[in-house]
Amino acid sequence: MISIVIPTFNAERFMTPLLESIFRNKIEEMEVIIVDDCSRDDTVKTAKKYPVEVIELQKNGGPARARNIGVEAAEGEIIFFLDSDVIVLDGTIKEVQDHFDRDPSAKCVIGVCATEPLNKGFVPIYMAMFEYIHLIETPGNKVSVFAPRCGAVKKDFFRKIGGYKESYKGADVEDFELARRINRTDSIILNPKILVRHQFADFQQALKIYFKRTVMWVHLLLKVKKLDNAGPTSPSNGIAAMCAFFSILFLVLIPFSGFAKHLFAFFIIVYIISNLKWWNFMRKEKGLIFAGRALLLNYFLGIEIMIAAMYAVAIYPFKKKERSTG
Repeated sequence: MISIVIPTFNAERFMTPLLESIFRNKIEEMEVIIVDDCSRDDTVKTAKKYPVEVIELQKNGGPARARNIGVEAAEGEIIFFLDSDVIVLDGTIKEVQDHFDRDPSAKCVIGVCATEPLNKGFVPIYMAMFEYIHLIETPGNKVSVFAPRCGAVKKDFFRKIGGYKESYKGADVEDFELARRINRTDSIILNPKILVRHQFADFQQALKIYFKRTVMWVHLLLKVKKLDNAGPTSPSNGIAAMCAFFSILFLVLIPFSGFAKHLFAFFIIVYIISNLKWWNFMRKEKGLIFAGRALLLNYFLGIEIMIAAMYAVAIYPFKKKERSTG
């Protein structure tokens, strides 16, 4: 049996399309559990129009806690996590079942977000395509990340490794932290047939998300000292972010040092080379103008990421001290 676990918070506008997509894909042995984290809109009322179990939390604790509670209530041996702001594409739930049937020893599988997001606009499309290409061609389909917006895990295994760390209160890096523990004992497999469409951030949301999650991801990196092999946090994107930052730094220094222009050119060349894979993908799919805009957006976000990363390193000793004395 597959138990679909969905944490919600003020997700009323997403509930109908999400649940309609789930029940269009309904399989024989399946249950849907909505864990509502104190929504102030009609999320619960809308969800109860469908044959789902709704758990209403009395205190807001964040998606990590909500998912853990959903797992404890689940009757299925397979937990299929979905975010509230997705829709399930045809065949996805059956593919989750088939994946574990084909390989009974499998413990964990993730899907991927389609390149067409739920919302319109240049930034959401860029983010959807950027994430897709950084997952889809991972060697051996073994990835170091777990995406609960579209990821499944054996319930017994999830319990064995301790579930989500509930100290993460927001939609932060709780999935990266969980993935580190999964990968200590087993592999996370990417199955590109497990597909959802996702609501991605717009520009202002992206700025806030990138800064906050960069800080938290760097703290996680400093703690566990393990890089990712796929997704937006893969090493190639880290190299690109560093090149973006140092190129703009040396651009500013050109009037004061003739050698700065050579360093600027060097970092720009390395920046372009490190981004060629996803850039060519976007150019083929969306055209040269879109790909050019994407490169500029990525450059700007790379500078922000580096600023956030340096801030994270600077405050890490104080955060570490707080954790040790707290």
